[in-house]
Amino acid sequence: MSTTIVRDAEASGLSVWKGAMLVSGTCIGGGMLAMPIQTADAGFLMSLLILASSWVFMTFTGLLLVEATLWIKSQTHFSSLAQILLGTPGRILSLAVYLFMNTTSLVAYTSGGAQLFGHFLSLVGLTVGYNTCCILFTLLFGGLVSFGLLFIGKVNNWLVLLMGAIFCYLTFMGISQLHPDYLAFRPAWVAGLFSYPLIFAAFSHQMIVPSLCSYLRYDAAKLRKALLIGTSIPFAVYTLWLLVIHGLIPYEGANGLHMAFINNALIVEPFRVHFTEGLLYVMIDLFALLALATSYMGLSIALFDFVRDIFQGVGRYPSRNAIILISILPCLFLAMHFEKALLGFLDVSGGFGDALLSGIIPVAMVWIGRYRKRFETEYQVAGGKTALVLAGAFSVVIFVVQWIKLL
Repeated sequence: MSTTIVRDAEASGLSVWKGAMLVSGTCIGGGMLAMPIQTADAGFLMSLLILASSWVFMTFTGLLLVEATLWIKSQTHFSSLAQILLGTPGRILSLAVYLFMNTTSLVAYTSGGAQLFGHFLSLVGLTVGYNTCCILFTLLFGGLVSFGLLFIGKVNNWLVLLMGAIFCYLTFMGISQLHPDYLAFRPAWVAGLFSYPLIFAAFSHQMIVPSLCSYLRYDAAKLRKALLIGTSIPFAVYTLWLLVIHGLIPYEGANGLHMAFINNALIVEPFRVHFTEGLLYVMIDLFALLALATSYMGLSIALFDFVRDIFQGVGRYPSRNAIILISILPCLFLAMHFEKALLGFLDVSGGFGDALLSGIIPVAMVWIGRYRKRFETEYQVAGGKTALVLAGAFSVVIFVVQWIKLL
């Protein structure tokens, strides 16, 4: 989703509001389907605390990247920024982490989309295997890359509008049917700690910050507003979403949130059991598919650009279709071998990828720029060394937590 918006913004120029939409559009996507399941054991109130702290942290590190980019205004790419401030090892690490995050997210979205495809086809009497659904999902949404950026941009805009309308409908209907006892406090702070990686991924926007700085013409005031508004919108959306899901679906039981977490299920699965009325039943499935599709399209374009740039860097120029196949086929292959990858792969992307790319790397950039290279700038994020140390330590904690979860 984000790449399309970035390119459109480059052509038309950005206001603060358009910049905020770029940030929020990058954050909001398929992670919404995994978030209620990942936070099931923590409960709504603990999840809200985790959500708020993640929002503050990710906004802070986004602003750190604004500060760093304003030192070197001619460089608008994350990798270029890493090269100047962290050297070649930092650039290589940034590119490797970015590729890891993009690939794992595409695998997750393909897996989730295939499951939804299979369910939709079953409603019309067709029984199609999971692997076939993976191929169909990839052909439909990954194949759009071959039609070019302008076409994808138009398709994406319509899908996002439809997704927003369905979200408003689901939120309105859900709030009117909440069970207050489902929202009771559960002192599960350990479970809450384990949900941080995925929520990190849900607020991830750092890769686009250098480009955003260029489009807003390095205006520090506008950039600060765009970041604050752009991350506040996802926070509000996620808060409403968690309130509705945790307040509608019980925690216990065979079809509760806890069992869905154990089974790595999509949020639509317990939703279907508890709400069988026609329109609401279809809407939640359609919303889920749109969330996955819009996220998948944006990431597939980003991965296409990434692979194309690699070939250009070594002086090779494969055809457009060849680059598309090189970009997408490995993700399809992995998705076919990990049937329930949505929850786990997004979790790994946040715990490892965002802990590094959205946490440790921005902190390291600003520390070196401020206190070693002593760059002068018109904007500096508040907090000084203390805030940088705390942010770095928090990133390391999340990185370690992800390792503990895997082990």
